[in-house]
Amino acid sequence: MRQKKNSDEEEGSEMEIDGEEKIGDQEREEEQDDDEERNSDGEANRGDEVAEVPVENPFLDSFYGLSVTDPKERSQAAQTMLQHCLLGSTANPKDAAYALRRLLNGLCSGRAAARQGNASALASFLKVAFQLEKMDEIRSEALASNKSIGEGERSSDLMYVRDRLLAATDSTTIPGKKKGSEERDYQFGRLFGILGVVRSHILLPYGDEDSSDIREVASAMISDLVELFWLKRWMREPAAHGITTMLKLYFDHSEESRKIGRELVEGVIIPKLLLVTQEQTEVEMSDRQSCLGNYCAEQIGVAAYIQSHPQLQDLPFPLDQAIVSSLTLPLIGQALSETSVVVQPRTHFVWDTFWCLLTEPQDDGSTPANSRKGLKSGSTRNLREKVPLTDESALDVIGATINIVVKEKLLRMDKDTTTAKATHERRSLALCIVKALSGVPFVSSLSGPTQIYMDGDAIEHVLLTPEIVQTLFLNVICAGHQKQHASHLLKPLALGILGELAEATVATGGSRQLSFAKAFLNSSVRFDSRTKTSTVSNLLGFSSGRVPTEVDFSLWNEYLTYLETTFLQLCNKPNDQDSSTEANGYAELLYSAAKNVLRAGIDDQTTDVDKKVIEYKERSVKRILSFFMSTAFFDCSKLKHPTTATTKKKKKGKQTMSAHPVLKSAVKVKENIKFGDNIPYPVRAVVASRFFSLAADFAIVISRESKDGGKSKIEKDSNTLRVLADLCDSWHQLESNGANLFQAEEDKARDKKDVCDPERIVNELRERVTDVERAMKTNPDDSLKQSQKRCATGIAILAMTLHLHRLSCGTDDTIEEDPDADEEDDEEEISNTLDGLKEVAEDFLSGKESDSNPLLGLAEMCANILSSPLGSGNMGRAASPKLVREAVKYVWLGGLRQSALLSTEEKNFLDSSVINVLMEAIGASEGEKNVDEDETDEESEEEGSEEEEENDEDGRVFSKAAMILEDTDDLETEGHNPLSEELDSDVEIDPSKLQTMLEEESDVDVDENVLEHHEGADAALAKLIKLKQDARKAGQQARENIEVSNQLRCTFLLEILLGRPDAWNRLFRSNILEMVVPFLRHRKRVGTLVQKALESGGKNGIGEKKALLDRLSVLIKQKLCKLRLLSMPFATPIGIVPATELLKQIINEAKKAKDNEQMSCCSTCLVFVVRSMPSSPEAVSVISDEYGQIVREWATRRSRGASLLDDFISHMPTMAQATLVTSLNEAAREARSPFLKVEAFRLVALLFAVKTDPASSAVDRLAHEKIRKSQEYLLQTFQHTLQDEEMRKPKRVRIVLKALEKVLPCLTGPLSLEALTSLRTTQEKIETLTGKQPDSKLSGLIKERLVELQTEVATSNLQHSTTEKTPEPSSESRKSKKKKKKKKR
Repeated sequence: MRQKKNSDEEEGSEMEIDGEEKIGDQEREEEQDDDEERNSDGEANRGDEVAEVPVENPFLDSFYGLSVTDPKERSQAAQTMLQHCLLGSTANPKDAAYALRRLLNGLCSGRAAARQGNASALASFLKVAFQLEKMDEIRSEALASNKSIGEGERSSDLMYVRDRLLAATDSTTIPGKKKGSEERDYQFGRLFGILGVVRSHILLPYGDEDSSDIREVASAMISDLVELFWLKRWMREPAAHGITTMLKLYFDHSEESRKIGRELVEGVIIPKLLLVTQEQTEVEMSDRQSCLGNYCAEQIGVAAYIQSHPQLQDLPFPLDQAIVSSLTLPLIGQALSETSVVVQPRTHFVWDTFWCLLTEPQDDGSTPANSRKGLKSGSTRNLREKVPLTDESALDVIGATINIVVKEKLLRMDKDTTTAKATHERRSLALCIVKALSGVPFVSSLSGPTQIYMDGDAIEHVLLTPEIVQTLFLNVICAGHQKQHASHLLKPLALGILGELAEATVATGGSRQLSFAKAFLNSSVRFDSRTKTSTVSNLLGFSSGRVPTEVDFSLWNEYLTYLETTFLQLCNKPNDQDSSTEANGYAELLYSAAKNVLRAGIDDQTTDVDKKVIEYKERSVKRILSFFMSTAFFDCSKLKHPTTATTKKKKKGKQTMSAHPVLKSAVKVKENIKFGDNIPYPVRAVVASRFFSLAADFAIVISRESKDGGKSKIEKDSNTLRVLADLCDSWHQLESNGANLFQAEEDKARDKKDVCDPERIVNELRERVTDVERAMKTNPDDSLKQSQKRCATGIAILAMTLHLHRLSCGTDDTIEEDPDADEEDDEEEISNTLDGLKEVAEDFLSGKESDSNPLLGLAEMCANILSSPLGSGNMGRAASPKLVREAVKYVWLGGLRQSALLSTEEKNFLDSSVINVLMEAIGASEGEKNVDEDETDEESEEEGSEEEEENDEDGRVFSKAAMILEDTDDLETEGHNPLSEELDSDVEIDPSKLQTMLEEESDVDVDENVLEHHEGADAALAKLIKLKQDARKAGQQARENIEVSNQLRCTFLLEILLGRPDAWNRLFRSNILEMVVPFLRHRKRVGTLVQKALESGGKNGIGEKKALLDRLSVLIKQKLCKLRLLSMPFATPIGIVPATELLKQIINEAKKAKDNEQMSCCSTCLVFVVRSMPSSPEAVSVISDEYGQIVREWATRRSRGASLLDDFISHMPTMAQATLVTSLNEAAREARSPFLKVEAFRLVALLFAVKTDPASSAVDRLAHEKIRKSQEYLLQTFQHTLQDEEMRKPKRVRIVLKALEKVLPCLTGPLSLEALTSLRTTQEKIETLTGKQPDSKLSGLIKERLVELQTEVATSNLQHSTTEKTPEPSSESRKSKKKKKKKKR
């Protein structure tokens, strides 16, 4: 017997064999009889006692385990079977012969995974049996037990195995009529059995032994496979797979085995398979085209696999020439396209042979691609340089396959040859082909795990052409928007392939990532947004979230170069609208790439890697900003050759020429744009917008990063100044080298005459920052110098930002009305603002005393900028307001810090004028808007009702018209229009009648007093008036939205001022209270606007109105009222008179409040004002009067005042005790309803929750005295309440008793007899209410308190009586005592 030559050639016990399975429970009767016989024999040998108990038999159970679906269980069952009959101590030929028979019979079972399990176990069984030379014993035992096997079948062990396999899988042995499924099971059983024999390697020759038996059996078995191939059409693919598997066994081993494989090809496959057509007719040797044209896909696959082995040369027809080439693909393309019937994601067997033919295994170290990450050795296959038997490269054949099979046959792109549409099955096959060639790992039936590697150029220009990407991905993923949002059937497959493709490509790294990204973007510049995926972003590594490396930097640089080049190529077609749209898309990609680079992950900014990342960020974003500046704002056609700086390296003779990044970009623009042409204006406008947005993002990100690894404090303003200074320098570099700025002729003429030079002012402000920094080097800790630096830096930042917004993308010559016609005014405003910034910087930084208030000028400029189109983003230049707002933030912060440092007790920078400017900026200024809006609404409703009572139709029309024309203010109201129904109807006027009427009217006598009118003209006039009124309302709404938007932005200034009071606490005085009432009134107005908008159902501008309302609430409650004015250095308590007036105004606003939030703001402001008042009896008296009025109105009119009292008691309990005891006591007794009385007692309980300490403060003493004076009346109130029948309900009594429990500890003696009597009566009433329980908690407290108070009364009376009994000495006795004292002296 033959021994296996190399143990490394062993394969696993499991086989992966494609084929159909049948789920059933079919068992052979013969096997069941054998099992019963073996079980009965075993039981008889063990005796009667053992026979009564069922005994497990692992050997027999293992055959059932071979059919389970779990591969691990099948493997364990096979090992158990082999151990029992061949390897273990119990091994015997009888069991081995039985096992062989069971395995062969199990191949024909359609139950679960019976075919896979038995075929795999058969391969292992034969391998072990032949290696251990036990096959003769097994054969002899089988012949002895089954006499039907003739002696003639004892030719060889290999032939015996084949004969037994054929006998076990012969369906003719079954008596009776057979079902089609039964025949299929036997055919697949034979196929699996042959593959099991092949996988066992018993057909391989070893050493010098005779291989005639092997040749005979191999030829017979491959003939059996060919017979199965032609048996049924659905058996062709499994049989072809078996043929190639058997050939692979011989091609991949020794030279002798390759000879056997060649004999099989020449002796069996060619004559029986390849020289026969699908109709099983022989082919003439000379008719090659007819032969290939009639081939089925399986024949092509077998032939392609044979030709994929270059060592097989000089084969006969039809393998003497290449089966797959650019010339043969038109002949075999139809057969290949018909393989789409195979359900994806599995592809037909022919495609696995295709990849074996066109690729070859990658040798370790043979190519640079071997070192790529994610490519396992042996699984990666590279394209062949030359396809066997042709002079073509594999890339040429793949290109022909894509054009002929994919585009023409599968996707039906060639409209000239066919009008049929591509089916889902054909699209899915095309997707699978693209997936395999894109490098996505897959499992091949021939080569196992496989990953095909194609270079970037082939991917971009051959595989993923724009039409392929459009048809397979975009049309599939984006389909369904027009069909009731029904998605495409292949959308999951396309999305899955995109994800796998990106993952596999990123794992390999290299230039393939950029190639795939370019392929997708060439099809659609907005590929990710259209497919709603992050494919391109993932390919470029933007979404990885990890710290980028040098490889990522190189990839991103190449990507930016591609975007810039493509953008300029598209801009070279100025008259092509589609090109301009595509160019805008590439500009967006550049902007998106810059933002992704800015978001690149950084750990802690301390390592060298992180420092390199920060440097690359700055370098890349500066490059994109320079490109945007060169393309959007400058005409680079006349650019001079840029001057370069020469830098010497360490090695002699080597020099590098470096130029400014903006000049490099300008040179690229000049070289790619035709002379005399410019980039189209729409493209320049988009690029200009992205320039300012990116500049803002860049400044924000860089401002938060440290250049020294976090060792020193990050100065955000200095980093922002550095970014803006680089941009200004880039502008200067372009103009210095001949680039012309796009601007109107009026701007050029004005710049020459204008006294204010913006560039000169910006340079001066930059010099101021440099001077302050130079002065700080001597004393870095000087607070004055630090404040000056922050102030100077903020002013310089704002100046540079405004200076950069002077950049213009020019004018559009294609339209008559230029949207940038107001740029001249914008330029003038910017210049004036820069001049004003220069004056503010002089006032702040000169150190000279001046009567002017620089903070006032700064506040005005900041408010004007935020309210202007420059701050809103509505400027004609399409600039982003983010950069402007950041600049305003820095200058406002610097101005506040410097003002606080320069403030003294006499000089206050935050005076009333500054406060008025800030309040006016948010719309909270005092003026005509303070008129009560409720009264206005009532008047308008009354006027509307009176107009509805008019009966004369014509008179009503003209009276209404006269009213509208005379009073234009009424046009802006939204009252009821009584003419709405009439005016909504369509009115037609006869032109001839109207003309006659006008002529007669012109000729009418002036003395005639009769006014004649036409009915149609009257209605037409009313219609025109209605249209005019609607237009005015729309205009009013637009102006209102703009005003709200401006106010919302200006709240930013107040947020900074009030949000960080400790940083500039020297600024705050009592005049800050001037903000309170305007804040409340403005919030009420905005709330009314929001309510009207909600009621009208309109959505225009309601979002910003709600945002402004919320912002005002936060400013009032969380910012302004959180200030502790009395803790500020220069703040003093507010005077009694202004405080009284302020409290009255706030209370008045609280009365008009229409929502709970407005009431809460009023309550918070009341507490804020009270906290800012002095702790004096006069202040307590004023507070007591005002809050007392609130309590009285609430108790008698039931107005909303409880929340005001709640907040006051919660925030200032001591002051509340000093001011509210009397008024709440009266409310508890005299309120208009039991509910209000209960609420009053609840407030009393809250009021007495804190016990005062007379020795702590003046307010505590006042509160203590107030309680002492009111306690007698308060006890009487409790007594009276408990006797009131309306207050006897349990819920009300609980609240009253809780209040009494809080009051008891606060009572102070001595009490009068009436008070003690009231308290004792109250105790008795409580005992009655609680069911006469003397040991109740509250009753006990009252008793204890009564004893204490009575003791105090007795002590007080005793002291009083002692004083009365002691007689006063007479005048004579007093004189005698004085004389005695003098004598003693």
